[in-house]
Amino acid sequence: MNEETKFSVLCSLFNWMQRSKTSALKRSKFRKFLDNFCKPTDYFNAIRLLLPSLDRERETPTTLFASSIGAKAAPRPVPMPGNFALVAAEVLQRRQGISSGGLTVKELNDFLDRLASGENRAEKTSILSTLVQKTNAQEMKWIVMIILKDLKLGISEKSIFHEFHPDAEDLFNVTCDLKLVCEKLRDRSQRHKRQDIEVGKAVRPQLAMRVGDATGAWKKFHGKEVIVECKFDGDRIQIHKNGTEVHYFSRNFLDHSEYGHAMSAIIVQNVQADRCILDGEMLVWDTSLKRFAEFGSNQE
Repeated sequence: MNEETKFSVLCSLFNWMQRSKTSALKRSKFRKFLDNFCKPTDYFNAIRLLLPSLDRERETPTTLFASSIGAKAAPRPVPMPGNFALVAAEVLQRRQGISSGGLTVKELNDFLDRLASGENRAEKTSILSTLVQKTNAQEMKWIVMIILKDLKLGISEKSIFHEFHPDAEDLFNVTCDLKLVCEKLRDRSQRHKRQDIEVGKAVRPQLAMRVGDATGAWKKFHGKEVIVECKFDGDRIQIHKNGTEVHYFSRNFLDHSEYGHAMSAIIVQNVQADRCILDGEMLVWDTSLKRFAEFGSNQE
């Protein structure tokens, strides 16, 4: 991507895609953006802003925004991400002009990297305040939605991946690494050899097909016998065991090494396979009550 490409150009793409009615038009506009504004050597800077939910290195609590934009905390539940972005834009509209501050895509990514690596609340709030000064309300609305990982563009990540490269989704599913996908698949005309799953690297589990209700699911069995088991409600964790090395990947592809102290030795001793991937729910067992603890106890 040209280092001088303005974030306002990407905002125009977001606005156009949000207003457009058909997926085909959205995909076409996205492709034109890649061809006109992005260099093959640096697709990642743009793609990570279009697919923020797949960027595992960035996470910022919503509560930081109130102090950074000068909004007082309201005595009610925090609104959903999309609504919060609109509220933030409304507050900022009264404090910012309508003209853009000239923020580039590269500068925004640098700001967001600093925000993600900030060591304390004051540092993160200062970074957000600087962003407010360099943008208008419309641009800041989209930045808020990027940080909250919820753009609401009406286009699936599957469509974005396919328009970028026919093999992009498959490669991401076995690597969960957006930067790697952007670097390996620079040439859309060149197909990528299917990559195997690697123990020690997060992989996307295949999900069951969604149906409307239990009746619809039952019809799919056509009268065949089924086995029903209790669904435990814990933290979805993907355990990778490679000899004595154990990783704990969340559904957001983060490696929760904090589980290692209590769990790794048990897994190494009891899982006979030398190399394997286990996908399931991580629960806490209450030794006093002799039952599983409530959902969320893993974080306590």
